[in-house]
Amino acid sequence: MILVTGATGYIGCPLVQQLVKDGHKVRAMVVDEDPHIDRLEGIKCEIVKGDITRKETLKAAFKGIKTVIHLAAVKVSLNPDLMRRINYDGTKNVVDTAVDEKVNHFIYLSAAAANYQECTAYGKTKKAAEALMQAGGRTKFTIIRPTLLYGGGGSEELIIYLKSLKKFSVIAPTVGSLSARKRPVWLGDIVNGLSLVVNKPVSYGKTYNFSGATDVSMWEYTQLILHTFGVTKSMVPVPLWLCRFIALVLERFFRKPFLRKDLILGVTMDAIGSYEEAKADIGYDPVDLYGHFRDSFTDEEYERLKS
Repeated sequence: MILVTGATGYIGCPLVQQLVKDGHKVRAMVVDEDPHIDRLEGIKCEIVKGDITRKETLKAAFKGIKTVIHLAAVKVSLNPDLMRRINYDGTKNVVDTAVDEKVNHFIYLSAAAANYQECTAYGKTKKAAEALMQAGGRTKFTIIRPTLLYGGGGSEELIIYLKSLKKFSVIAPTVGSLSARKRPVWLGDIVNGLSLVVNKPVSYGKTYNFSGATDVSMWEYTQLILHTFGVTKSMVPVPLWLCRFIALVLERFFRKPFLRKDLILGVTMDAIGSYEEAKADIGYDPVDLYGHFRDSFTDEEYERLKS
């Protein structure tokens, strides 16, 4: 039996579906009154309720579990306390419960942001959560660091980025020259990679980069996004120093600034970690970005993002 937290999320739902398809028994953990519970409809999994911020609600969900895949997290929030409460404190509750219930293998979905030269608030919570496992030695763990995700209706970060590029009517202003290097990764590769980690002792104690096959600059990736979704605007670089100043002012005086320090870090930090160890150990083999980007969205998903 495999327990998946965050089971109704962007990665969680297709992962539960893949694990069931692979023949595993899956227990999907959801929050009370989960707004996305319908995503699990028709999938032959056991559904249990649990709140990672309240450790007392987790014990029942962990009974009989030998493998945990911990996905539940907050990626984008203007409330750093909420992000820490879920991404760090919540993960600690999950790890501690896993140890209490003698879970054999703990698979943690971290982020490439945990390894940025200068971390975002999100990256800091992920880095701190990684340290929980690396310091304890109380259960076998595998840490997964995905890069920028695309496909499957669009990751939260892709949707936000596309909206920002559409914000101005004539041009698409960019944060600096977008020279940072990235390896965008397809949702399907993340799901397949996570399924490959299950029951693989070779992965114990490892940290894998689940990055994409194609190394591109953020400028090139932005061009691909604009072209794919029919946004016919010229990209105009805004000097990085000016972006930082604007973000500083907006964050000071507005509740929901359209430009923030963390957004700037997200597009200026490199995320090109090699996936070769994951390929050698478990067979992780991501697709090419340019040959797959448009086809990673269904026609319905594509039209929704394009509109």
